[in-house]
Amino acid sequence: MNFFKKVSVVLFVSVIGFISGCKLGCKKSEMQEKKPSLVIMNVLDKNLYDNCHIKGSVSVPFSDVEQYAKDLDKDTHVVTYCANYQCSASGESARKLTQMGFKNVSAYEAGIVEWKQSGLPVEGPCAVEGESSYLVAANEKPEKFEEGVNVITTEELKSKMMDAGLLS
Repeated sequence: MNFFKKVSVVLFVSVIGFISGCKLGCKKSEMQEKKPSLVIMNVLDKNLYDNCHIKGSVSVPFSDVEQYAKDLDKDTHVVTYCANYQCSASGESARKLTQMGFKNVSAYEAGIVEWKQSGLPVEGPCAVEGESSYLVAANEKPEKFEEGVNVITTEELKSKMMDAGLLS
């Protein structure tokens, strides 16, 4: 390759790198999109997630939480949720994440039931079709939660999602 072709290639790569916000020689990890500041994690089975979930949340079945979390930054605020107050998967998932070294973990113990009953944005067939019985059932809040889990309320979750740009 002659000198001018080499210079052209270097300039082309530099321009592409500059446009993408990365300098020549940038590592792949530096070129990846900005990491999310907030992850809303539905820890129910995939079929329940597909039926009804908080808009903007991700499906990570309880058994996959540790594997999924390996790719997250430990400073990311993670909120776990499941069906309702009677479901223990959100609290257990939050506990797992804390044990893995995550610094900012919350469990939304009211779950999809309270979120949906509060009229907040959901996705899935439940948003337009008749509701599954568990979505209209009473959702009785326990007097206290297990120690060691930061529990977040519906209003707190809504506020954090708005701050993160996940809700408008």
